[in-house]
Amino acid sequence: MTIDRKQFLKQSAALGGCCGLALAGAAGLADAATPAAVPAAGVTPLDARVKQGQQVIMRLIGQLDQQLDVGKRASIMEACGRLCQQGTHPPAPTPTAEQAQQFMAGIAKYVGAENVQESAAGTAITFVFKQNPEGLKTADGYCLCPIFEDAPKGISATYCQCSVGYMKGMFERGTGRPAQVELKDSVLRGSKQCSFVVTLAPASA
Repeated sequence: MTIDRKQFLKQSAALGGCCGLALAGAAGLADAATPAAVPAAGVTPLDARVKQGQQVIMRLIGQLDQQLDVGKRASIMEACGRLCQQGTHPPAPTPTAEQAQQFMAGIAKYVGAENVQESAAGTAITFVFKQNPEGLKTADGYCLCPIFEDAPKGISATYCQCSVGYMKGMFERGTGRPAQVELKDSVLRGSKQCSFVVTLAPASA
């Protein structure tokens, strides 16, 4: 099963997009200013632009790896992920305890209850992502990020820090509690799953 990229890109653009999507769009604007290249047989212009966007992002991540230390590039990518999450989900009032429970129940339903393990104190959560809504599985090599679901070889795992930022924003919005997120493993690191440990601040009394 494949993702309808045209629908994804339209929706993402309307919502503010992902940290890498703006670069894909910029690549499209550059195309408009120069003679259009003839796409290979069986490749639509949209597919060609997605591939070109992937290459632009790969070059950007490569430069981050070469020019910045680990902490700085992680910080940049996490900020991109948080902006992606904020663009998809507008600000909301601090959730009540009941709403926070509903959020956690929704997360468990989304990825499967067996893939969300919460500590007794409710402050540490192990979150495992194995499949997206369209049925693409990490075990088959598909990336968590829709832009790189079919990630070309060679992309740096630095890109995964974008998902760390997204997860942090998602859990903070859903629980109303400050969160820290650690990436344990990912497809781009050679794993068959993407897993995170989310540490929440204790709930207010």
